[in-house]
Amino acid sequence: MNYRHAFHAGNHADLLKHIVLMSCLDRFTQKPAAMGVLDAFAGAGCYELDSDAAMRSPEWRDGIGQLADWDDAPAPVDALRSSLESRVYPGSPRLILDRLREGDRLAACELHPQEAAKLRAAIGGDQRVQIHERDGFAALSALLPLAEKRGLILLDPPYEKPDEMERSVAALSAGIARFRQGVFVWWRPVKAGFQLDRADRDLRMSTGLEMLRADLAIADPGATSRLVASSVLVANPPFGLKERLEAVLPALSARLDQGGGGYRLGALG
Repeated sequence: MNYRHAFHAGNHADLLKHIVLMSCLDRFTQKPAAMGVLDAFAGAGCYELDSDAAMRSPEWRDGIGQLADWDDAPAPVDALRSSLESRVYPGSPRLILDRLREGDRLAACELHPQEAAKLRAAIGGDQRVQIHERDGFAALSALLPLAEKRGLILLDPPYEKPDEMERSVAALSAGIARFRQGVFVWWRPVKAGFQLDRADRDLRMSTGLEMLRADLAIADPGATSRLVASSVLVANPPFGLKERLEAVLPALSARLDQGGGGYRLGALG
């Protein structure tokens, strides 16, 4: 388990994942009922853009760094742009916590001991947060259903192992079976499009849920070995999510494009 997100924080993939996440959470908070959130691969909670790791692999410069002059940016983008001034990019647990209300709850899972310690230091003092030092895949069975009737589950594993796409489908299928009314947000790298299409088809057929997929590329994935594209699949997408993303993705894609990039947004099934 060698993955450290500090090398990648604030890159194009983070932007897509976090914009979708915040857009979903904003829809949740429009209703008064309490919500629960499960962040299955939470990481350290926040990342210093001037750290040794970030400077050794400054992927944020092709991500959040390209948005410095977007003065009329939509709300989800604007929430991330503040990291350029603070020099601290928020991970998903921090973004979730910023949107929790009294009575809401976050269960954040991080298996790596050092990352889990950083996560506790970042957000562990909040009584609405429960931190679990455990495997994120197993958490989708062990921690579901959430006590709250309304909830969001974020799955974004590091994809260090060749079977993690299949493990993700299996974990999501098990989680959906236990908490069918939940909103499931699944981030994935785009390396071989047909593999994602097959995984999406398998998940759609096994669950029967409505799904929305958003892809963002800053260059042609087939022309480089670098990770230049990622995808987020949302099962049970909140009402209005597609319209909210349609208002952000075209301009975001144009600002990040290095040639051959683009975006895709559409429903499955």
